[in-house]
Amino acid sequence: MQKLQIQTSVRQNSWTNWTRDTLLLLVGSLIAALAVNVFYVPVRLTMGGLSGIASIIYQMTGKGEFLSFGVIVLLLNIPLLILGYFKISFNFVWRSIVGTIVYSLTIDLTAPFLTNWFTSYINRPLQNGSPDPLIYCLFGGVLYGIGLGMIFRGGFTTGGTDILALVIKKKYKVLSTGQFLMILDAVIVLSTLFAYRDKEDPAILLAMYSFIAMYLTAKSFDIILEGFEYCRAAYVISEKSDEISQQIMSRLDRGVTGLRGEGMYTGNQKNVLLCVLSKKQIPDLKAIVADIDPEAFVIVVEAREVLGEGFGSEREF
Repeated sequence: MQKLQIQTSVRQNSWTNWTRDTLLLLVGSLIAALAVNVFYVPVRLTMGGLSGIASIIYQMTGKGEFLSFGVIVLLLNIPLLILGYFKISFNFVWRSIVGTIVYSLTIDLTAPFLTNWFTSYINRPLQNGSPDPLIYCLFGGVLYGIGLGMIFRGGFTTGGTDILALVIKKKYKVLSTGQFLMILDAVIVLSTLFAYRDKEDPAILLAMYSFIAMYLTAKSFDIILEGFEYCRAAYVISEKSDEISQQIMSRLDRGVTGLRGEGMYTGNQKNVLLCVLSKKQIPDLKAIVADIDPEAFVIVVEAREVLGEGFGSEREF
């Protein structure tokens, strides 16, 4: 009986997780489609990754006269997904396949409605002329990052250059995955200087706006994945480590870990206190250390993700 209850609970949790992940994929794809169809495509802004390449091809081929944006994304992803299947694993690739299909279809299915909405409500002349492209890059970058963040939070990806980066990283150790993606994104955006050189708007300005949008996409993407409240990890090196740790535990209600350290110049053994706190507790920590040992050495670094007692769980959203 107990075994049956455990199996039922596991199935219910699995179904709940799958439903949540699917909703994140659908809602994230809708938000990303809003950013693409309303803020990126109309003013020829370029995002990073394979979608950026698709955007350039889409603009250069008459904005859907031959192929729609979503179809171009799918076609570009096919060789990379095949490469990922053989070089990485099917377990990694299958969620990329699902994410890519949903993302691409959502962009194409919402394009007619969003294009009409853009024409009717956004692209209307102002008293002093047309809307500033900076508005498009600000809102587009943030919305696109939120959409992608929700897709990734659901455990899916939109395929593309992430697969290529992982494959190359396995063979060549010169660049990290993040460095490779950053360089590739920069090359994609800079290529618009040549692709759009004969267009009405200066290509250099479009590239500059695209870099701003890409930065905002990365920041909003990180916020969706990691949350707004970044924690801080503090290292305290002091001769009075016992007294400082007691005050931290009693006044700040935070755990403290003692690490063994050695001064390489003096050879003296030292205690190094490690404590993870919320951002607003850092001034209190500094006050405690200053009161007890003004000569103490304190290092505070940003902790991008903290799991465990007193902090959020990995699946919390």
